[in-house]
Amino acid sequence: MVRLFGVDIPNPNVKLEETKRTKKRKSTRLFGQEIVPQRRKSKIKKTRSSLPLLPPTALPFPLVETIRELEGKDLIFVIRKILERSDIDPGQNRFFVPNSELLWGLLSEAEKAAVEGGDGLGVVVVDPRGGKYDMKLKKWMSLNKIVLNSSGWRKFVKDNGLKAEVDSVELWSFRADSKLCFGINVKRDGSPSN
Repeated sequence: MVRLFGVDIPNPNVKLEETKRTKKRKSTRLFGQEIVPQRRKSKIKKTRSSLPLLPPTALPFPLVETIRELEGKDLIFVIRKILERSDIDPGQNRFFVPNSELLWGLLSEAEKAAVEGGDGLGVVVVDPRGGKYDMKLKKWMSLNKIVLNSSGWRKFVKDNGLKAEVDSVELWSFRADSKLCFGINVKRDGSPSN
């Protein structure tokens, strides 16, 4: 449309084109060639929170041994994530679980209610060296994200010397006496920690 003297006049040289996102983009013809304006690139930096889908690495022996001592069953790989600054910031004291649909599907109805409730669900987290940490699994309703948090996460970060944008973690879930637990394997520079 062209507006001339307050009147909209259709322009026969402009047509609308459907894109992948089904938004309409204007194109025009110039000297018989159709010209479609290029979409501007976002200036927002995208995070590298999730790694490509690669098979998980073998778990370190101390982690596997602690899961056995707890009589852990139903070991399931949940996610792999490169740690972000906010994940290791002691002031924030939490670990965002990206793409948590799989994790949500592993929870019973009672566990889902506890995760969505105020106090969260108490879980045990095992580190690559076999250390155990008490944490809370919560769903932040405002962001619709699941987090692991408590002073146990802060201690986990400190004890394992985690570094943002260098270390990646693999989150595994298992059940010990029907209670939800997690094992976290830390990878540095492409190699599993031992």
